[in-house]
Amino acid sequence: MHFAGGFFILFPMNTNRKNELLACLGLLFVTLCWGLGFVFVKTSVEVIPPLYLLGMRFSIACAILVLIFIKKLIRSDKSVIRHGTLIGIVLFFAMVLQTYGCKYTTAGKNAFLTTIYVILVPFLHYMFNRVAPQLRYVIAAAVGFWGIGLICLTEKLTISSGDIMTLASGVCYALQIVLIARFTEGDDPVLLVIWEFLVTSILSFAVAPVISGPMSGSMFTADTVTSILFLAVFASLIGFGLQIVCQKYAPPAPAAIIMGMEAVFGALASYFFLGEVMTARMLTGCVMLILAMILVETDIASVFYPDEYLDSAYVVDYEKLYAEGIRGIIFDIDNTLVMHDHPQNDRSKELLARLEEDGFKILFLSNNKEDRVKSFRDDGTKGAMYLHKANKPLRAGYLKAMEMMGTGKDSTVFIGDQLFTDVWGAKRCGIYNILVKPIDPHEEIQIVLKRILEKVVLSSYRRRGLDCIKTHEKKQLNY
Repeated sequence: MHFAGGFFILFPMNTNRKNELLACLGLLFVTLCWGLGFVFVKTSVEVIPPLYLLGMRFSIACAILVLIFIKKLIRSDKSVIRHGTLIGIVLFFAMVLQTYGCKYTTAGKNAFLTTIYVILVPFLHYMFNRVAPQLRYVIAAAVGFWGIGLICLTEKLTISSGDIMTLASGVCYALQIVLIARFTEGDDPVLLVIWEFLVTSILSFAVAPVISGPMSGSMFTADTVTSILFLAVFASLIGFGLQIVCQKYAPPAPAAIIMGMEAVFGALASYFFLGEVMTARMLTGCVMLILAMILVETDIASVFYPDEYLDSAYVVDYEKLYAEGIRGIIFDIDNTLVMHDHPQNDRSKELLARLEEDGFKILFLSNNKEDRVKSFRDDGTKGAMYLHKANKPLRAGYLKAMEMMGTGKDSTVFIGDQLFTDVWGAKRCGIYNILVKPIDPHEEIQIVLKRILEKVVLSSYRRRGLDCIKTHEKKQLNY
């Protein structure tokens, strides 16, 4: 905590931001514990049968929680007991499959393959709650399963039993996450964890004698006792407990991505402590799995969402923008004010003259050559400024434009017709941006190809209902 205090002095931030940062750091510690857990499991299952290992691990963790929260546990109602029991059963199967999988495959592969739950959760969410998965989930699933193939499949296209069990455990973990998300809406998360641990430990000890025979003293060596204690305290008690607390404050997307780093820590721990080495193909598969996790939890399309999307630069409510403190307008030219490579026309001249009269500073920002941009300015807007070959979406052009106009990001608006150049560049600089529909649909081939990708982003934009937000659209056309 002393370190955190010093950090916040160096980088001042509000309370919510501090809680968010501490929560993300806590989740990072959780994933470190889980990653190291794969090493302790791998070294222990050679001596302790997996079911006994699970029983001891979760019974110790459960006992500690009971001692701390005994008063709360006594007040458990039937709902939390029923829900905790169901989650415990699912966790039991997940842990059994994962632990046995670790026995028959490498700890590094076991760590990566388990994280398939990150990819599967959206699809299970659809099965249980009828929420259709977004396109990026489908793409992530394809990338993820391709990565799994690179990790698991041999040259003969076969897969080991350990890898199969590990993948099955990932499916169970995905189901567990969906159930926890549903039940924590009405139940105490701490009580759910206690009953979950209790049921998992009871099932483990009940099945262990049947599968593995009676418990013997030879199972308990200095190394195995250390492993059991680490798995009970760090991987189970602190891991699951801190996860619940941290997820209360950490945003869902970075939280899930951070937890997916469990696979990275597991692979690194396996390399340093067990001497496991992955082939180049397996490493490629691991990278693809990480990419799939990021695709699932990060809405990449939202990076390009405009602040507003209007039919034309000629329907913008400029009076309202001025009243809100906007003093500088950065315009794209081609297909924003006029057709591509066309000179100024009466409509654009009238608009720009009106804006100058109203007190706006105007700058044309274009990736085109100087003679094109300068001629557009000279055709009828002498008071306007311009920057040619601006290399949009790089930030330099936008920053230079504000410097020339003497405005800041809070007093500047950008208006253009392309998402991946005009809008994205403005967003990167924190400038309010308005995307307008292109005047002429007939464009150069490189722009046509970008329009296809734009349609994907705008489709996502519309599904969220953001295209209905038209704060600065005039009801009547004045220009």
